[in-house]
Amino acid sequence: MTGATEEDWADWVATQAPPATDAPDGPDTYWFVGGPLDGRVRTRPAGQEPPAVVRHVHLHGGPKIVHHYDLHEVAGHGGEYRFRED
Repeated sequence: MTGATEEDWADWVATQAPPATDAPDGPDTYWFVGGPLDGRVRTRPAGQEPPAVVRHVHLHGGPKIVHHYDLHEVAGHGGEYRFRED
């Protein structure tokens, strides 16, 4: 998404994640939790498999910065995404 704006990012995310109102009836299954200042939270259906890799693109006035996070299994707790050090 070269030259993308934050609005472009929000539009793209909206097409990738189910609306927050589609939360499962059981425990929350988080798709992502936004940064500490924006407070965004999206959930996904509990039966939907989580992606193995999450790519985060920092959108700001400077150069594009891309980080990848790999899903790792955590015994008894499901999984967590860990920063991939290239």
